[in-house]
Amino acid sequence: MLDKASASNKSTAPNKALGRPVDTAKSAIILDAARHEFFNIGFAQSSIESIAARAGVSKVTVYNRFKTKEALFAAAVGNECAVMRNALSVEATAGGSIRERLVHFGMEMVAFLWRDEMVRFERHLAVEVEHNPEIGLLFLDAGPRRLHQALSHLLDEAVEAGELQIDDTEQAAEHLSGMIKGLADLERRFGANISQAKIPDPKAKKRVNSAVDLFLKSYSKN
Repeated sequence: MLDKASASNKSTAPNKALGRPVDTAKSAIILDAARHEFFNIGFAQSSIESIAARAGVSKVTVYNRFKTKEALFAAAVGNECAVMRNALSVEATAGGSIRERLVHFGMEMVAFLWRDEMVRFERHLAVEVEHNPEIGLLFLDAGPRRLHQALSHLLDEAVEAGELQIDDTEQAAEHLSGMIKGLADLERRFGANISQAKIPDPKAKKRVNSAVDLFLKSYSKN
């Protein structure tokens, strides 16, 4: 005969498994719809209603999963930047010399930033930050700062492996990313040769290789 404690455990244990599992596929669909809206028409012009309609879900479903429009924006930006972070992970860049890995990083970075969708998004964002500075901070935290951390981590691994000699990898990461973007980043934002700034682009390859070579002259142990 079961004692009261055993009977209680037996009766309550199944209930733990009855909770509705999180539908990650539906969340991914919502995030993709949000990315399309935010990146193409901007934060201010997007709405939970339009995002829900694009995702094929109810407005309540979007709110249940992401609570606010701002939280959905941060999640969409973070999800988009995760694609690049994965491309910059130590596992993705493993194999080959430190130069080859840094060139890989540079080309991934250029390909990510030079997409037409990203160009439109940054232009919309620049206008909206004037009226809502918090949106700019959400973008910085969910996107650029995380990507900067990913590059810093890559450099940390290279230092530990004895490939580079760097006292401040966060500062070094800023040096490298700044050289990779260069004047071309301003040209991208202000419309110069956008139609030609596709990957692979000979000018981008030259700029990335030059930036990496100069970086290694400063931080290589040899």
